[in-house]
Amino acid sequence: MQRIEPTPFQERLLAVPETYNLFLGGGRGGGKSYALDFLILRHVHDRGHTARVLVTRRRLKSLVQFTEELRWIFKNAFGSFQFSQADNTFRVNGGTVQLAHCEDSRALADVAQGMSFTLILVDEAGEGPPIETIDQLGLSLRGQPPLRMVLAANPAGVNHSTLAERFVTGRTPWLPFEFAERMWVHAPSTVEDNPHLPLEYRKNFEVLHQTDSGLYQAHRLGDWSAIVGEFFRTAWSPRLVFDHHELPPDVFSDLRLSIDWGSAAPCATVLGGRTVCDVRLRDDRVIPAGAFVIYDEHVEHDPHNMARGTGRTPAEIAPRLIEMCRRNRTAPRGAIDSAASARTAGANERTITEMFRRAGVQVHPAPKGARVPRFELLKQMMVGGELWVAARCKFWLATVPGLPRSPTNPEDVDTNANDHALDATSYLVAAANNQITARSW
Repeated sequence: MQRIEPTPFQERLLAVPETYNLFLGGGRGGGKSYALDFLILRHVHDRGHTARVLVTRRRLKSLVQFTEELRWIFKNAFGSFQFSQADNTFRVNGGTVQLAHCEDSRALADVAQGMSFTLILVDEAGEGPPIETIDQLGLSLRGQPPLRMVLAANPAGVNHSTLAERFVTGRTPWLPFEFAERMWVHAPSTVEDNPHLPLEYRKNFEVLHQTDSGLYQAHRLGDWSAIVGEFFRTAWSPRLVFDHHELPPDVFSDLRLSIDWGSAAPCATVLGGRTVCDVRLRDDRVIPAGAFVIYDEHVEHDPHNMARGTGRTPAEIAPRLIEMCRRNRTAPRGAIDSAASARTAGANERTITEMFRRAGVQVHPAPKGARVPRFELLKQMMVGGELWVAARCKFWLATVPGLPRSPTNPEDVDTNANDHALDATSYLVAAANNQITARSW
């Protein structure tokens, strides 16, 4: 037997009452995974035969490693336990601890449908499964209170923007806050909180510091605001963000809407155009003539989940777009995803594009072309200082800079990520640059 001692960070985490859900959102090497082990250990010790624990990771290989850690923990804590490899379940101190890799909603049905748990832990939540799947896992928390959900994640990954918006931005670490009628605590840690790691591990961060300062701040210091996604890492800069009050609408040759339609997914609309002259900002930065500017936005998304749409119809959304155009002194017209003009139910079906037109928003299909060239053009515009974004475009800034690459096509954005504002931006640029649609534009 070996004596198991938690680190000071893990002790502080264990001191948080079980009535609070936990988000472990620090940097790499902070001891989050072993903290989950200790939370499980205490839960099965205190709850005995009523303990029902579920642990999920997206990748099977990393789940196997976590299983071995738990096996060691239980052996030292209880001396004996049972483990069923068939269903990957520990039976210890009368309770059960089930481990499952859960990549998507289909896997969720196998993992949790019809099951009841008193503690659910999602490790590596930034990489997956999708936020919708994680939220559905929470529906399996049933039984005698207290019931708890615990998420652990490093900055970056496909869920970065949603996790940051929910649990990090504007939250004071270790102070309880309410989200979706549940109480949460953000419990961050960094490599400094883990005395068990050797000095060589810490030195690895210094190499990252030289190659990518943003990733260094995110992974070494746990700074969720510093991360710039893999796709736009070399192109995007916070210096391309400005206060819209410094740029009146009359400096644009035209302001136009661009819509990436979604119902189950967010419906993202940006309002933007080209500048007709150089504009010097108060801090001496210059937005050059001919630069594209994302000047305003309206995005239909679930207030608790930036990756989920509201289900509102074009007739319900159109008045909000008309109002956005009115306050920016322009007409409600522009481009929309060409897929919105499809008639999937037959020739007599009214398309999304036609619904917007009937509601007073005059949009035409964007000549978008292939995804990769569109996004490569946006990169070039960022590098050249030809694409600027108003600070009031919160959804755009929360999603686009942090987008990851596609795991199957490094030249493309991961299509599972929240790329709706990016798509709307690319339609805006494509429509303005295309000579064929110049008359409608």
